[in-house]
Amino acid sequence: MKVILLEDEHLLNNNIKEFLELKGMIVESYTDGSELLKESNLEADIAILDIEVPGASGYEVIEWIKRVDGSIPTIFMTAYTDINSIEKAYDLGCSDYLKKPFDLIELYLRIQQLTEINSDVKIELSPEIIFDMEYEQLYFNGELKKLTKIQRGILKILIKYKNTIVTYDMLMNDIWDGEFIKVNTIASHVKELRKFIPNEMIESIRAEGYRLHL
Repeated sequence: MKVILLEDEHLLNNNIKEFLELKGMIVESYTDGSELLKESNLEADIAILDIEVPGASGYEVIEWIKRVDGSIPTIFMTAYTDINSIEKAYDLGCSDYLKKPFDLIELYLRIQQLTEINSDVKIELSPEIIFDMEYEQLYFNGELKKLTKIQRGILKILIKYKNTIVTYDMLMNDIWDGEFIKVNTIASHVKELRKFIPNEMIESIRAEGYRLHL
């Protein structure tokens, strides 16, 4: 799981980053909002944002996140306690709100809850490999891997019918709109797809099709 962290208090930033990394997460951290907007490619499972930071504020960052990828859940953490700040955060699309100071365990539990809500959208093929079913994007350790439209379609249908046989006819109907495609052509696309995910995950079923073990 990859986390984007924006917190200008260096000690708190480091504590959160080290804690989440101990939990097995990849953390992309920033202390300046404008640096985040400039440098991040927004390939993450969740964003944790302070509001009052140098450069662009947490409010500006969440507006950008929602424009680029509205599926990413966000947690605001701030010392602000007035209802107007909280209301503005939710109006902008934040998923949760943590008032400072807070326990790191509480932050971790909230991250777990929000990412579980999104688990039907972002499928974990392995600890390093995530496929976003909604946007048909494959990530390896948070890095986007470029698949062709056909490769994305094949992977999506294999995930949808995981652990069962996806026949050649099913692939032709779903991906090629019923057009007859040679089995060798389908096999060549699957061969390329196997370069991006563990090879043993996709089983070839002789004369029938493929099965994704997940």
